[in-house]
Amino acid sequence: MRLMSDIRRLIEEKVGRPLETGVDLKNLSNFKIGGPADYYFAAATLDELRTVVSIAINARFRYYTIGGGFNLLFDDAGFRGLIIRNMCRGLDFEPDSFRLTALGGTPLSDLTSFCRDRGLGGMEFLAGIPGTVGGAVFGNAGAFGRSIGELLTETVLMNSSGVERRGVPPGDLEFGYRDSRLKRTREIVLSADFRPIPGEKSAVASCMDAYLALRAERHPARDMAYAGSYFKNPLGPDGKRTAAGKLLEQVGAKQLTVGGAAVYHGHGNFIFNRGDATAADIRQLAAILKARVKDRFGVGLEEEVIFLPAEPAGV
Repeated sequence: MRLMSDIRRLIEEKVGRPLETGVDLKNLSNFKIGGPADYYFAAATLDELRTVVSIAINARFRYYTIGGGFNLLFDDAGFRGLIIRNMCRGLDFEPDSFRLTALGGTPLSDLTSFCRDRGLGGMEFLAGIPGTVGGAVFGNAGAFGRSIGELLTETVLMNSSGVERRGVPPGDLEFGYRDSRLKRTREIVLSADFRPIPGEKSAVASCMDAYLALRAERHPARDMAYAGSYFKNPLGPDGKRTAAGKLLEQVGAKQLTVGGAAVYHGHGNFIFNRGDATAADIRQLAAILKARVKDRFGVGLEEEVIFLPAEPAGV
């Protein structure tokens, strides 16, 4: 591995900006939890993203790429290595082919607003889901029985060797329920193409508003420090998924707290930071919830939230 001083100098020479040091990860996560990262870089363009990732790969230096910081729990000890934030934003629509292209760092809210303003249907269920397009594809985000993988036509990816792959079809991403192979291969979504459905602006807006109203009924306020659903809905023996929140509520989840971590009073599958929670508090509370559901129902819950350990062997 090259000396960090060489890596820092090379990045500054190539992109014109230095790495930041000691950045508090709690400011990059909706959980508002996390210690300092050794190094941090916010990539505003695809060239910056490609360059910094390639340098880290070639130097065999530990790095992790993030999007909006939702569905992610940082370690109390921070991160030993380089956190790269994908902030590459952009949307392009081709009316002739009806192809909608979004850069990976584009907020989902920008994507849904774009569709709303132009009467582009089929993507209404994404309204109100936080995070970025790349993060949504990475975790096959969705709601109301739909997921973003259903809408995807192709992607541009950068793999863990720094090689860019264009025209990657959705079948290659091995989408599953809140899952894709990107979680295992660490490929980065540079851009994603979708094919929306022609619609009327008023109808698209009305549908989005209906979904937003449903989310407002079930979810905490957007300024609450939480990461969305903490656990995936488990698959039952009949092949259907059971709402994890219902199982959790039957084992007294809403009454549980650990340190600064608590379960939201309105939904058993939302763990939030009351203000002074640590990652250890969140994980301990999650472990208690999992154990209760396993003991009562024989069901093993699987985390939807990703924990990023400070050290390579930290899990």
